[in-house]
Amino acid sequence: MKFTPNGIHTALITPFTDADEFDEATFRSLIDFQVEEGASGLLVIGGSGEFVSLTPAERQRVVEAAVDQTAGRIPVTVGALAPGTREVQDTVCMAANAKADAVLVLPSYYIKASAVGIHEHFARVAGVADIPIVAYNNAGRTGLNLDIPILEKLAGIPNIVALKECERDLAVVAAKIAAIGDRIAVMSGDDDLGFPTFLLGSPGGIFMTANLVPAFHRQLFEATVKGDLAIARKAHCALLKLVAALYTANHPAPLKNAMCRMGHQVGKARAPLQPADPENLKLADIALQEIVSATAEWAKAA
Repeated sequence: MKFTPNGIHTALITPFTDADEFDEATFRSLIDFQVEEGASGLLVIGGSGEFVSLTPAERQRVVEAAVDQTAGRIPVTVGALAPGTREVQDTVCMAANAKADAVLVLPSYYIKASAVGIHEHFARVAGVADIPIVAYNNAGRTGLNLDIPILEKLAGIPNIVALKECERDLAVVAAKIAAIGDRIAVMSGDDDLGFPTFLLGSPGGIFMTANLVPAFHRQLFEATVKGDLAIARKAHCALLKLVAALYTANHPAPLKNAMCRMGHQVGKARAPLQPADPENLKLADIALQEIVSATAEWAKAA
């Protein structure tokens, strides 16, 4: 299926069994849940999918299961989040061979590459397979910022089609959309900034709390696009509470804990990540109750 940056793509978690093995059966059921709830796409083995804690063999197994289970119903983007160019190239080739629809690529991190090196990293990665690339700006994780001068150069690489943007300064996000938004779709990468980023012209987002409430995210996005801003603003405020409760230290462990409380038995996050603080889970429960109620109200009004 052709990748499109429009709508809400869920940054899907990777479930594990009690023996700390990939739980393929649960993973497949999570994919069906996402499709049924109206997710526009899936990101697998991203940050929420614990890319760094998976072996290469596990990554391939997750990707192949995702492509098989979605069966072309929605696009599958694969996280290729290693620090070095060669390993990213290997992951991109694996994703392309598995018939995934796109890959998510960070700039090379830890080694502190120059702007020229970052461009070369993306160019080399783009050259190994004919698959759309979503560049990923997450300076909080990498220590590197994909600023406008770098993005202008990346826009010259044909298969870089989108940017997952985790910049917290909305003025900077607006400037990026104005500068390169007609060539690279700027997708919101932070759940709590989705609503204002959509108002700035972003066509969609890649969000972790969509694991829990994909229909709510879809409805918030649709309300914003339709101009029902009072409804969208209320939904955004409810979502803020959930993000604050779950996007803390040890991500995605708190998210997986919350999913278990909602009936999705996805297991624990791998070491060294630790379970959520019990108080945070209580706050998440309250936020989820509010969100579920709002979703039910929307369904009645439809």
